[in-house]
Amino acid sequence: MVQQAALTIIGVAGTLLCFLGGSSLGPMGAMLNVLTPLPISYLCMRFGLRTGVTATSLTVLALSFMLPLPTLLTYAALFGCSALLLPTMLLRRFSWERAVALTVCCVVALALVLVGSYVVVSGQAPATLIDHYLQNEIDTAMQVYQGADLDQQQLQQMEEVARQVADFIRDTFVGLYIAGVLAVQLLTLLLLQRLRKDHYQIEGVPFPALRLPAVLIWVLILVGFSLLIPQESIQLVARNGLAVLLPLYFLQGLAVVADFLQKRAYPAALKGMIYVMVFLFNPLPLIVTGVGVFDLWVDFRRPRQKK
Repeated sequence: MVQQAALTIIGVAGTLLCFLGGSSLGPMGAMLNVLTPLPISYLCMRFGLRTGVTATSLTVLALSFMLPLPTLLTYAALFGCSALLLPTMLLRRFSWERAVALTVCCVVALALVLVGSYVVVSGQAPATLIDHYLQNEIDTAMQVYQGADLDQQQLQQMEEVARQVADFIRDTFVGLYIAGVLAVQLLTLLLLQRLRKDHYQIEGVPFPALRLPAVLIWVLILVGFSLLIPQESIQLVARNGLAVLLPLYFLQGLAVVADFLQKRAYPAALKGMIYVMVFLFNPLPLIVTGVGVFDLWVDFRRPRQKK
């Protein structure tokens, strides 16, 4: 009981650090932000849903003294919700892939309800909200660059790049948001798996054996060809569809890489370096995504007969 209480306090403190630190540290704090659901998710897996609800309530209470209501609702509906939903389904013996998919759907649905409610109350269009958000991010980034002793020409170049990125995000905001929610749940799941020891079990296929539903490839093909239609609304939907589907096929390609490394007696450090390169070094992410797409036909994980 003492250990449970101590870990609950640590979990609440860790959640506050990740959520508030990610907001105050700028780009360097982004990694902290995506770890926000982890402490409470671990408490749920270790001690049960009641402990997770208690930790979430304490976190919301603490945040209520520091943040305005909209930001507080953002935490409760997005991070707080996923921190409870994912472990609850895992404890009910849902496979990890099903638990992640359902959690993403629930979080996105809650986000739609929040945004819809805000639009009704404020009278602002969703596009206006996105523009304001992106402009605030550009202003914040430019303040950072101005403090980096860059000359005027370099500042203009950085501002141009920032606006190009903002235009891309504006056109694919919904798809990128869904992909971001998926990434947060997968990272939480990965760390829960690393922390589990003998405290709990996570059901589902081993990651190296992960395969997306075969029918999804036809959705990808349809969305890809939709970009050729000279209709802005159709292209907008297609771009957002690709923003969701391509990360999924990157995930399947990553499973192929994991299967390859699992069958090789490489040192753990070398395997770690390979994973880092796959994520960070162009054009490796694109190649891995292509492997995930063509895995349906080529089946890269099929045992090969040696001649």
